[in-house]
Amino acid sequence: MKTFLFKIALFTFIISVFITLILNFYGGYIDPFYVKFTTPKQHSLIIGDSKSYQGIQPSVINNELKNKFDLPMFNYSFTIAQCAYGEGLLKSIENKLDTNTKNGLFILTVNPWILAEREEDDFENGHFFEDDLPPQNMTFASMKPNFEYFFKNFNYFHFKAIFRKNTKINDDGWIEELKEEKDTKTLNSVKKNWLQAYIDFGKKWKKSDYRLHKLDKIIRFLKKHGTVVIVRMPSSEEVIVIENQFWKNFDGNMLYLANKNQVHYFNYMKDNTQFQTYDGVHLDKIQGALFTKALCDSIQFKK
Repeated sequence: MKTFLFKIALFTFIISVFITLILNFYGGYIDPFYVKFTTPKQHSLIIGDSKSYQGIQPSVINNELKNKFDLPMFNYSFTIAQCAYGEGLLKSIENKLDTNTKNGLFILTVNPWILAEREEDDFENGHFFEDDLPPQNMTFASMKPNFEYFFKNFNYFHFKAIFRKNTKINDDGWIEELKEEKDTKTLNSVKKNWLQAYIDFGKKWKKSDYRLHKLDKIIRFLKKHGTVVIVRMPSSEEVIVIENQFWKNFDGNMLYLANKNQVHYFNYMKDNTQFQTYDGVHLDKIQGALFTKALCDSIQFKK
């Protein structure tokens, strides 16, 4: 019996060591979010969905705004499938932020979808679609290795990506496309899929006062630790039409929140000639660097 227990313990130990090594060396390739929960608490954050995850580059901010804020910047964005402005996101931000920060920079990206009530939501009974998804389902946001993430979110791991290495999550939280798609036919298909997804969102989802209130609460919390800016990122003309039909006074709502909290709202939604998306929604590496530089210029001008 002792021999059996010893073998079980040894096997468990070996497996744990193997998993730890894989996560430490390849976590940024095999999972889209794991790195975000293994890095230290941060002083400055980018928060939003995949538009800011891909399109706002911390390294550019660190270079352009050095000595003006408590940097380096960290990209704490996720995707529209996991993330929305709510109490769960606020708690996750509180876990990730170094609360001793006094001069941080917090970039909150907005669009109608990240502030919408979805068909899975039941606000009156305290149920939110994002409850069991990262980052909302995480207690530990700065642990390496992070076994909590491994067991709670194992479905996000794709171990074959170790060999493909199409994307990498950098230590600053930014997702880098290592093999960008250039085939026009494929890109047009991706764009068509995004447009259809947004059309479907518009039929199923509703504008949400609850999520507006939570965004307001997040702004007020982060203002205690530095400068907050609200940013609406560029999109294609087709996306603009869909979003304006879904939420007619969205920019007015954002301006109201910004003025109420004495923060700046930067609306780049119509700058789709200056900053071109590759699929109607997202900026590639080059466009993302240019956009991040422009955003830094806006922040410096208003500071």
